Amino acid sequence: LGTNPVAVLATLVLLSYNKILHTVITVFSVTQINHTNINSSGTGHISVWLYDANISFVSTEYLFLFVTALLACIFFLLPYALFLVFGQCLQARSDLMVFSWVNRPIIKCFLDNYHAPYQNKHRYWT
Repeated sequence: LGTNPVAVLATLVLLSYNKILHTVITVFSVTQINHTNINSSGTGHISVWLYDANISFVSTEYLFLFVTALLACIFFLLPYALFLVFGQCLQARSDLMVFSWVNRPIIKCFLDNYHAPYQNKHRYWT
């Protein structure tokens, strides 16, 4: 990576993306505990968080985790993934007024760090 600060930033964002994605998947993980009432013939189940069965899936303690993970998913994970997947298409259509923001130097440098290692005839792999 050397001394290129944009390449270092791109690498840090990619590593942060992976960590945040793992955390969001952890927060959204749920399991069900089946229980049987011994005194009566009733059975049922309760949904709990997979990583701490003391926290019910619909409790107020879990609500803060769920909302934070949902916001991270909507405002960071999804846009970043779409930006990387469709970065080549955005650069190819940057002559259109809607996609003219892709020609800004910082965005172009940021995208080039991810897509520059590929040759022009093999860019469909990205």
